[in-house]
Amino acid sequence: MTGIAIVVVVVLLTYNNLVPSLKEQDVRMKGTIRQVDTDKYEVDMQIIRTKEDNDNHMVYPVIFGWGNLSFNEEMDDSYFRPSSVGTSGELEQLVHQALQNEGINTSNENGNFAGFSIPDDAGTYRVRFRISPLSENVHSLNDPKIYYVHQGRYSEKI
Repeated sequence: MTGIAIVVVVVLLTYNNLVPSLKEQDVRMKGTIRQVDTDKYEVDMQIIRTKEDNDNHMVYPVIFGWGNLSFNEEMDDSYFRPSSVGTSGELEQLVHQALQNEGINTSNENGNFAGFSIPDDAGTYRVRFRISPLSENVHSLNDPKIYYVHQGRYSEKI
């Protein structure tokens, strides 16, 4: 199995109009990707949040052509396992906006993202999940990114 370092993009996105309740420096992420089968990769990452915040927090892996996030039910207690995987329309729009700001088109088949939520409490969250191709035509991971998206009541885009 080959180990591939994942380029983790910490993009803390927020919206509305006053002072952000959570800032980019309040969140750090790092991780690795390794191949575990011919068509499966495992992402092992650590999310550190230094500030408690009672708003919406989601992590969106963005690897075009790959998806089907799955969390191993047999993980030890050191890993955080989200209760569900999915999306939030408003938070997903912030991911689209960030990608479009980077010049990446998200209006075609690249436009659907699945993520998972992170608890409100400050702390270290270690997560491990697997991804697989969404079709038979996908053969390699290209430019993997992971976005941390925050939506607060009294926030602005940073």
